[in-house]
Amino acid sequence: MFLNIITPCSRPHNLEKISKSINIPRDQYRWIVVFDLLEKPENIPDNCEWYAIKDANSISGNAQRNFALNLVTHGHIYFNDDDTIMQPKLWDEIKDEDDIDFISFKQANKDGSIRLEGVNVSVGTIDSHNFVTSVKCVGDTRWVLDRYDADGVFARECFEKAKTILYISKILSVYNSLK
Repeated sequence: MFLNIITPCSRPHNLEKISKSINIPRDQYRWIVVFDLLEKPENIPDNCEWYAIKDANSISGNAQRNFALNLVTHGHIYFNDDDTIMQPKLWDEIKDEDDIDFISFKQANKDGSIRLEGVNVSVGTIDSHNFVTSVKCVGDTRWVLDRYDADGVFARECFEKAKTILYISKILSVYNSLK
């Protein structure tokens, strides 16, 4: 599997921790960081490709996610927000699932309690950080700029296009682990 990791970013101080959490062979991923800033901050990790855009109509990094989606042409997409590290077991669980269009999994709170099961893909039951989708399922689907719950809308549209679906009944995401 080739994984495009998309990180909308307004907290550049977290990027080094996120970078260290990416335990994927370098030729198996592309990390796209899109800053919600007018210019590049200092000390950006070497393993990311960065851009900076502002959009007054966007909330929660949605314009930044859409910008990055326009750069992706193949593989799978994982949204790793700037307040969350990648979980160590995620890559091992998904790396051999290249033929699966949509993969979802459990998300925990920092205290270990289950936040989202990930099995029901809809608004309010899925987070940007507890699913992986193929580029072909994304197609022209984009994040609604002015909705806080745009992750559920986006995920549902991708899920409905998926021909192959995998649910992993394990915690592979921890909500806001860097907050």
